[in-house]
Amino acid sequence: MKTYKKKLTKVVDQILCDCCGQSCTKEVPTIKPSFDHEYAIIEATWGYFSKQDGTVYDIQICESCFNEVLQSMKQIRKRILGSLDYPHDIDNLEGKSYFP
Repeated sequence: MKTYKKKLTKVVDQILCDCCGQSCTKEVPTIKPSFDHEYAIIEATWGYFSKQDGTVYDIQICESCFNEVLQSMKQIRKRILGSLDYPHDIDNLEGKSYFP
C-alpha cells in the first residue's frame, strides 16, 4: 500500500526587473502553456577593506535595462581608456554567442 503526504514547494511565478519594474517572464508557445524568465543577474559581494564591506547585491534586470547598463559601462571604459584599444583578448562587454 502507498501512502501520500502533501509537500509544499515554492516555484518562481514571475521575475520583475529591479530597475524598471517590468516583468521578465515571457509565455513560451508550446502545447501546454509554459513560461520562461528572460533576465540578467548582477551579483556582487563586497568583502573586507571595501567601502561596502558586508554588502551583497543580487539584482535581476530585463533585457532593455541590461542594454542601458551595458552601454553605460562601455562609455565609462571609453572615458577611462580614451582611444586606446581594449587591452585584453576577450572583451566581456561585447558578449559571446551560444552559436558557433
